[in-house]
Amino acid sequence: MSAIPVKELRKTLVEAGFEVFRVKDDEVHLAERQNLHLMEAGVRVRASAPFRVTVTARAQRSDAPGLTPEALFELVRDGIKPLVEEGFEELAVHTRELYSVSDSTQVVDIWYEVTLGRSFDAIHDAITFARRALEIERYIVPTAVAAAQSTVRTS
Repeated sequence: MSAIPVKELRKTLVEAGFEVFRVKDDEVHLAERQNLHLMEAGVRVRASAPFRVTVTARAQRSDAPGLTPEALFELVRDGIKPLVEEGFEELAVHTRELYSVSDSTQVVDIWYEVTLGRSFDAIHDAITFARRALEIERYIVPTAVAAAQSTVRTS
């Protein structure tokens, strides 16, 4: 199938039962509910041909301050491994600093993000895998076992 207008993709995704967080450029950013809040899910669907589902997962420094950045990235990769096994490819690795709202110079947390993507010729396949991506936990919280097995940062 060729590209479709992004408004048509949005309508198709809503009809398929997805909630939309926003539309930006040629991508529809999907949403998920957490309590009563509508949050960006880290899953996007591109309207251009070929269709592409993009998934961003993360771990946060504040959840495991003793782990190295490399260990946190590996925890994220382990968490989204089912998507890699289903044909998603790693597109980017990114560190995102979050700043205090009252002091724009103070870093309050660091997110370690891994972005995967997979292209599809048919919109129904993209919808199927967008649904699959939403089933995978994209906020990876290190467990005590994982923290004990990983490399601990030295000061």
